[in-house]
Amino acid sequence: MTKLTFIISLILLTVLTACNTVGNKERVILTNITGEPNEVLVVMNKTSWNSEAGKTLKNCLEDAYYGLPQYQAALKAIQIDQSGFTNMFQLYRNIIDVNISTKVKKNKIWFGNDVYARPQSYLKIDAINGIEFSKLINNNTDKILEFFKNAEIERLQKAYTNHFSVDIMKLLREKYQIKVDIPSNYRVSKDSTNFTWISYETPDMSQGIFVYSYPYQDTAQFNQVNLIKQRDKFLKKFVDGPTKGSYMQTEHEYPVRRTAKFTSNNLYFVFLQGLWRVEGDFMGGPFVSYSFPDKENERIICLDAYVYCPKKDKRDFIMQMEAIIKTARYN
Repeated sequence: MTKLTFIISLILLTVLTACNTVGNKERVILTNITGEPNEVLVVMNKTSWNSEAGKTLKNCLEDAYYGLPQYQAALKAIQIDQSGFTNMFQLYRNIIDVNISTKVKKNKIWFGNDVYARPQSYLKIDAINGIEFSKLINNNTDKILEFFKNAEIERLQKAYTNHFSVDIMKLLREKYQIKVDIPSNYRVSKDSTNFTWISYETPDMSQGIFVYSYPYQDTAQFNQVNLIKQRDKFLKKFVDGPTKGSYMQTEHEYPVRRTAKFTSNNLYFVFLQGLWRVEGDFMGGPFVSYSFPDKENERIICLDAYVYCPKKDKRDFIMQMEAIIKTARYN
């Protein structure tokens, strides 16, 4: 080993194992993650990776990201053998660690965080053979994809910290009584009664958020048909297209996906994911929307985000928008 190699190895080992003391307990200080967004490192021997078990995992990870006009995989998989899973690779942002062995006592999947670095998402899969491994993947595909997607969303939200548009956040707080973490490079494009349009524009891309509200009557208003009806109503009224008489609408030929959940701070919301188009023109792209009740003011508030970038892949850009609108909370 050369002197330079020895020094680099020593530094890396020190970073990985450094700790400090909190009370009488030692807390490991983890270094930051490496790797590109939506990449996942699969630690799995090459024989298994090239088998039916590996094919099942690849099909899971490379499933089409929903709500895009062209195919783009949910995740990009990078495979290495267990023997190659050294300190350098342990810093990867997303890791799937596979153990297929007859010594395994129970087939299981473990979802963890910050095992070797931070903020890291770590998935450990134990299976007695390839058949049982494939069963685990097929039974947990949605959970696996959601696990890694949510991790990327949270990383984006943290990246925006301390880089907010104070003026726009104040506008939304005073007008809609909500807090939304809007990045500092966004500007107000239109502000009208019960409707606000903010956007970030470059010569070859547009990322925007529509915030609008309408009277709340009952929970039936959160069904998919009504949410899309209200969406199209506001877009037709406020979002003109590039040619006379054109306007933005939902692309009804593409199925809109609906998800209803409660957030960690007990905020009920309905999340929509689909495509938009311009009536009377040829523009289009992905959108995501986030609707929730404001019972105190008897209204429904919706944050509706879109991306327009015809010459680029759109997955990462629409995820950026999702990360922003999901910071919404009551004032």
